Amino acid sequence: MTMPSESPETPAPGTDFDDATSATLDTLEDVLDAVRERQPEAPPWEFCEGLLTALLCTRREIGDDEWLPALFGGDADAVFASAGERTRFVMGWLERGAQLRAALQAPVESLEDERALSPAVIDWRGLLASLPEAERQAVADEQDGAPPALAQGWAQGFLFAVEHWADDWAPPRDPEIAEMMADALDCIAELLEDDRGDPVLNLHEESAPPSVSQERFELFGEALWAVYDLFDIAQSLGPRTAPAQSSKVGRNDPCPCGSGKKYKKCCGQ
Repeated sequence: MTMPSESPETPAPGTDFDDATSATLDTLEDVLDAVRERQPEAPPWEFCEGLLTALLCTRREIGDDEWLPALFGGDADAVFASAGERTRFVMGWLERGAQLRAALQAPVESLEDERALSPAVIDWRGLLASLPEAERQAVADEQDGAPPALAQGWAQGFLFAVEHWADDWAPPRDPEIAEMMADALDCIAELLEDDRGDPVLNLHEESAPPSVSQERFELFGEALWAVYDLFDIAQSLGPRTAPAQSSKVGRNDPCPCGSGKKYKKCCGQ
């Protein structure tokens, strides 16, 4: 697996994207903003990014005929204003998927490597803390509760995919690999919890008041290495296959003719 013996420092998430990545994310955000005007409950991109990352770690390829309804619920096409808008979103999704796949395939030994996985997540609490007092209070008044902790929405999207496609995420028979999968998923699931540590850094604006604890920062890095492990496992195992079914009828099985007798006392005589 790709996890090194010592965990390197985690780079600030969602920063320093190249032009191609930024353009792709802008397209996806623009479409989601338009969708949200008609369907306010549509998920934010951070949730989508987590779901998309999980799909790359799933043992079979899952097409838009499955993930679109799962993401938006019911008739996914109904959320788009036109076929063109749907195409823009799907094409952006595929482009972002290719970018994430390239990161997961890169032989990196540090998350500071420019090729390493860098999810498009936002330090929402850092963003809020960086605003002037008046704006901060206005945003807080509009929010339903506190802003999510770092990568909380990303983890929700990832684990939603794991639960939704549970059959594809069923652990393999190999106990060592099954344990590795469970440990990796547990690591990601820890991000669902709130960040209750003492804030020491702001990942949105370095000079703004701190918003993320050191423990949360390191936990996010561990979760990224867990994704690398899950991706490698999926690649090594390949798609799940149904167990072979024998067409042979046992002598004590019900006779396939429907008589209600055992096979050995009916057609098997």
